[in-house]
Amino acid sequence: MLTTENAPDFSNYGYQINRELGHNRAGGRVTYLATEINSQNSVVVKQFQFASPGANWSEYQASDRELQVLRQLDHPNIPRYLDSFQTGAGFCLVQEYKKAPSLAEKTKWSPQEVKQIAISVLEILKYLQSQIPPVIHRDLKPENILVDKQMKVTLVDFGFARVGAGEVAVSSVVKGTLGFMPPEQMFNRELTVASDLYSLGATLICLLTNTNSREVGSLMDEMGRIDFKSRVDRLSDRFINWLQKMVEPNYKNRFPSAEVALDALIPIEVLRPVTVPKWRWITGGLIAASLVISVPLVMTTTEPEREPIAPQFTNPTKVVISTVPQASESLNNVKFKQGTVYFRIEISELPPGKYRGTCQLFDGNGALVAAGSSLLVSSSGKLQSWCSYNFRKDSDRPGQWNLKFLADDRLIIDKTFNVSP
Repeated sequence: MLTTENAPDFSNYGYQINRELGHNRAGGRVTYLATEINSQNSVVVKQFQFASPGANWSEYQASDRELQVLRQLDHPNIPRYLDSFQTGAGFCLVQEYKKAPSLAEKTKWSPQEVKQIAISVLEILKYLQSQIPPVIHRDLKPENILVDKQMKVTLVDFGFARVGAGEVAVSSVVKGTLGFMPPEQMFNRELTVASDLYSLGATLICLLTNTNSREVGSLMDEMGRIDFKSRVDRLSDRFINWLQKMVEPNYKNRFPSAEVALDALIPIEVLRPVTVPKWRWITGGLIAASLVISVPLVMTTTEPEREPIAPQFTNPTKVVISTVPQASESLNNVKFKQGTVYFRIEISELPPGKYRGTCQLFDGNGALVAAGSSLLVSSSGKLQSWCSYNFRKDSDRPGQWNLKFLADDRLIIDKTFNVSP
């Protein structure tokens, strides 16, 4: 146990150690929660002790790699690099502190929560893959994904990260975590941006099957493939197929990038449809399902799982967006103090039929903060859907936010509005 007597003294460097967050003592690596003395801000100090028994040159390489990668990244869901300094025993890396538990600390997640986590991680991977050259994390697993009470996701630990794809130098040490590494990584073969997708898929399957990350091997069949379908009978076929594509052993059979995987995931309903009495859906000649994007909903419908029907209209002329409570200047300005804002979307002059409505909300940094979809049925040439989001003063970023609404994957609304504190 860490005490004031055995805690390292980093006061000369400007940091006061509070407690230990984790360690790999065999490799000489310890992570601490600390306070930056001048600002009193909480930070994470990762100590690499190269002079300790068991430590080796690879530990130094890991620390240097993480330092170089973090210096070039600027994303709200990746802890920012703050500082680094050398000690008598090695080296310390200082990062922004994100107060949130890892996915490994909670075993039960609803399928809707898992989809929301998947969307958030894919947004982070999309950013990493947009770097030139792309950044491959190489150790994506439940322990390295933090999720707070507001479902905000943070990706940590870039010690094994690689800048650029291509073949990996032959080494006797496989870098990564067994069960979450794709085959190409296990055998030191060519890495691509699809390599992290395998690791994310394995992580999501662990969450959906309530499998502890240390027991991920129990999901493998005799051929080394992840076999999970028999454990997720509540999931829709489309969601199962999406997960299966994420963990294909051959990277050529996976999604080619995080962006493509994200676009494929957003419209998918995660649960199998449940039959309900039709009278629950009919109101004044309009059949509509409410769509909430801040908290995913289990949508029920009398319709079987189906592929979206392409809309027959081209440029609908009657599209109305309003909010409750009323936003000032017709949705040009939303204030945090309003709390939950409901976006009411009405589309008229379209053929009666079945549509899959999808809402997406992007914050001031362009990150997807909420999304959801539902089956909508119009019987009178009109369609109505509701999206909502709970704006929070303490965590949401002001700026130009963006609301998108799609009908059967066709963009109908693309509205930018200002969010102010």
